[in-house]
Amino acid sequence: MLKKLINLLKTILVIVFTRRKFNYNTWVFSSSFNTKFNYNSKYLFEHVYNNEPLISPLYVINDDILRKQLKEKYGEEFFIETKSFKGIKRVLNAGVWFTSAGLPSYGLRLNKKRLIINLWHGVPLKKIALLEEKVSKVNKVYFKYIFSKNYSFIITTSNKLISVMQKSFGVDKNKIKVLGQPRNDVLYIEKEKKQVLQKLYSQLPSYTKAILYAPTYRDNGETVLFPFKDFDMVKLNEFLKKNDMIIFIRSHQSDNSKVINFGNRVKFINEDIEEDIMNIINIFDLLITDYSSIYIDFLLMNKPIMFLPYDKNQYLEERGFNFNYDDVTPGPKPSNLTEFMDELSLLIKDKKYYLSDRIKTNNYFNEIKENSSEKIVVFAKKEIKKLNN
Repeated sequence: MLKKLINLLKTILVIVFTRRKFNYNTWVFSSSFNTKFNYNSKYLFEHVYNNEPLISPLYVINDDILRKQLKEKYGEEFFIETKSFKGIKRVLNAGVWFTSAGLPSYGLRLNKKRLIINLWHGVPLKKIALLEEKVSKVNKVYFKYIFSKNYSFIITTSNKLISVMQKSFGVDKNKIKVLGQPRNDVLYIEKEKKQVLQKLYSQLPSYTKAILYAPTYRDNGETVLFPFKDFDMVKLNEFLKKNDMIIFIRSHQSDNSKVINFGNRVKFINEDIEEDIMNIINIFDLLITDYSSIYIDFLLMNKPIMFLPYDKNQYLEERGFNFNYDDVTPGPKPSNLTEFMDELSLLIKDKKYYLSDRIKTNNYFNEIKENSSEKIVVFAKKEIKKLNN
């Protein structure tokens, strides 16, 4: 919060003491804490970088090391910071902003003659923003004036979600646009599973099936990765070996839980190994999760999903859901290790197992299934013309 307040004060000073003329051909992108190159902002940035030569994309990265690495990969001119007055001024001169979390710079009435689009970073299965169960009145007021009132539009994936997004962000319904998620465009880029995993892990046991386990972040307490009273690490590894499987655990970026050795067929694939799991999510044959909306992206590939909601009642009380959890989670929910292994076998072997439920849930949440980046760019250009009139 302190960094945001400092940025707010600096932004106000830049606005007061400098003249600005918006450049609508400069598009600024930002994401988590202005330190991460991730979420929908990353993928829309890359689409613009590769396909829109008349637009100058700038990505805000306040992590000096990461910014240096990205400049080396994409070019010196494409990555900026907002820690300095100079950096804030560059952001304020841009006529278009895209964010997946927060804003590239904090202030009041920033969307006056500027297009600010919140791409968000998933489908709101859990309650988010203003709908969260334990958000203080002070934080709600702060959110309303610093975020809600600054957004020109908020992007989502389905007309069924408009009402939820509208209430979550405290904006008019006409500000919610169904254009999809740019990060899902990469699902359709084919990758060779073993080639990808070989780069991440030079030595892996023999396998034919790769399973991604991506639990969500818990505000209070660590995630219990295998929440079974009868959990037996040796038994699990024997099962995985017999069925030629490897499980790759992806902890949430905010989860500081320690990496545990579960044996040679359960590996971690956290940010230090693969910065953004969406880059490679389509190589996995099956997904295990709990409350993470990553499964809604995974549904687009019509691959099997398993759920481990071992603390659902507690999580519901602390965070809350926008939907009836059991109605929108198309997969088995095992309660012990034996069930876990049996359900894994069924999901892998029987393609029709939970198939109709997956199709139904996918159509509900994912009306926009492809080419989201292009749709958003076309929409943004139309809105820019209106601002210029």
